[in-house]
Amino acid sequence: MSDPTKIRATVKGSDGEVRILIPHVMESGQRRDPSGQLLPAQYITSVILSLNGRPVIESALGTAVSTNPLFAFQLLGVKAGDKVSVAWTDNKGQKGGAEASFSAA
Repeated sequence: MSDPTKIRATVKGSDGEVRILIPHVMESGQRRDPSGQLLPAQYITSVILSLNGRPVIESALGTAVSTNPLFAFQLLGVKAGDKVSVAWTDNKGQKGGAEASFSAA
């Protein structure tokens, strides 16, 4: 993937919101290119969200997720300066991720 994963983390009181944009083709393997050839499947299979180095959300994905997926998560008990990171892997072994610190909204 050429574009980096984007992550934004804001906190209001002790409630945090994390928004993640993952640039990825998310190809199901069922579409065809203009010449009629099947496009090979390539999709994100795993997303892990960590807070201060500790995994807090782990998800398994499949082919039914759109291109360049946007995820939003709500976390309780966070404060400005806490670090949040995301790591993802796709079915072809490609990996990506990003890290951010919570900032006041």
